[in-house]
Amino acid sequence: MNFLDKWLHIIRSCSYDNTYKMSWAKAITEIAVEYDTTLTWKVSDLIEIQLEDLAKRVLRYYFEQTLFFDLKQSSNPVKPPVVVSIVKSLIKTYQDNTTIMKPVKWYKSNIESLCKLEYEKAIRDIVKALKTDVSYRFLRIEGKEIEGIYQYEQKANSLFISVESLLILKKNSLVVFDAINYRWTQMLENFNTSPRLSKKVRIIDEDQIRRKPLGKFSSYIKLENPGCLCFLCGKTIDSETPTIDHVIPWSYLYSDDLWNLVFAHQTCNSSKSNVIASEEMIQRLETRNKLLLNLMEQQGKLDKHVSELQIAIDNNLVRKFWVSCQG
Repeated sequence: MNFLDKWLHIIRSCSYDNTYKMSWAKAITEIAVEYDTTLTWKVSDLIEIQLEDLAKRVLRYYFEQTLFFDLKQSSNPVKPPVVVSIVKSLIKTYQDNTTIMKPVKWYKSNIESLCKLEYEKAIRDIVKALKTDVSYRFLRIEGKEIEGIYQYEQKANSLFISVESLLILKKNSLVVFDAINYRWTQMLENFNTSPRLSKKVRIIDEDQIRRKPLGKFSSYIKLENPGCLCFLCGKTIDSETPTIDHVIPWSYLYSDDLWNLVFAHQTCNSSKSNVIASEEMIQRLETRNKLLLNLMEQQGKLDKHVSELQIAIDNNLVRKFWVSCQG
């Protein structure tokens, strides 16, 4: 097999224990994409890649997948992978220091400056984890080591890969990234009940995760709730514009659906964050949806939101998604 075939073979064949190898492969491929082809290297020359550089990228991947979607990265819910625990600790520090609870993309978080000491410690700890759990194990498939990928001495702080290999990854990066994301999604399907996993993995690569404005749903919600009562506290929203809240967290569904949207105070919405709704709230939402559908039909509304609301009621989507998001 040539280098590309070997690289793709590793991605397609690695175990489902956790997603470490996917983050490792993605980090190396990113470095290849950024490789400056104007440099005067021979294709046989070896390029040194610091594990610290890989750790920074791995941290970014898990930071965004955790902060936006809280995706589980291994089969053990009680004992998550070390890197995930490191990331969650850093996220908590970031939120405590900034009081920003809304998910934010890594490059806009400025976390390296706002949590400088904690960030540097996280990188050191991730380097240790990569040395122990990924660096040399990445090359082993079914007990056999795949040769000709890169050179690494156990416990070393860097690996060496040929210029030729980097250029192959750079040239075929779209194919490689697709393979990594597909395999990463397959792994996550074993650990998560969350829908749209493929889109969630892929969307992290975009510059920003865009949450669409929800104002268009206000007129629908107001049909059943003309007094603008907060769904969360039950009090009238009379001194501010009602916010529109996802009862089942957006981070789980990654979708804006009328059957899951309600009015809420801004403070109630913010304090709720990604907390899973109680069964009492789910029962109220189910009742609200039936009343809302009836009112929409009485007024002769026949748009897609009516159809989607009917489908949600007929298929018991509120309760199904509520139960599965607790897993």
